[in-house]
Amino acid sequence: MDWLRKNRKFIFIVLGCLLFLVLYHYSPILMQPNEEEDYIQQDDLFAGSSVEETAIDGNSVEEGLQDKLLIVDVKGAVKNPGVYEATEGDRVNDIIKKAGGMLDKGEKNGVNLAMKVTDEMIIYVPYIGEEDSIISESGNQTSLSSDEELININKASETELTELPGVGPSKAAAIIEYREQNGGFSTKEDIKNISGIGEKTYEKLEAFITIK
Repeated sequence: MDWLRKNRKFIFIVLGCLLFLVLYHYSPILMQPNEEEDYIQQDDLFAGSSVEETAIDGNSVEEGLQDKLLIVDVKGAVKNPGVYEATEGDRVNDIIKKAGGMLDKGEKNGVNLAMKVTDEMIIYVPYIGEEDSIISESGNQTSLSSDEELININKASETELTELPGVGPSKAAAIIEYREQNGGFSTKEDIKNISGIGEKTYEKLEAFITIK
């Protein structure tokens, strides 16, 4: 007992050192669960970012698809003429199918079925016996073979009027006579008052004429 009393400071120092060594040895094991939790929390953060990025990418794709929506007007020898929606990359053939397909009296070789459609395009499918189809693109009002501007039927000369599809010298003269007698055309549809210009002929002319 006397020895213990005399050397108790030394004993306390030794025990303290042993306790320190034990704690130092086992501290990595004690810390591991906390580290794993940190890793899990970090993974969750990264996962959340991925979900948000995916949502953003999805919205971008959806907006891109909406931007590519096109509106096309189909006329002539098709079962259901009218205005149809299209998407970028669609061909004239795709839109004609949406319109119910060509009629039996439609001129199958009179239209470029492989042509890509554009917004506000007018597609006129010719009837058998008519010379050409009419495809008018937004902005420049063109046919398949012409880049000419619209013809003002209130001001055009007889020669200019004969450049319109389906209008010969006699109809051109009738157009000039009508506008002189009636003070001009109030609407484009008034041209149907000319003898020989019915609904079918007007459909061919509509994309190429103006009254302004």
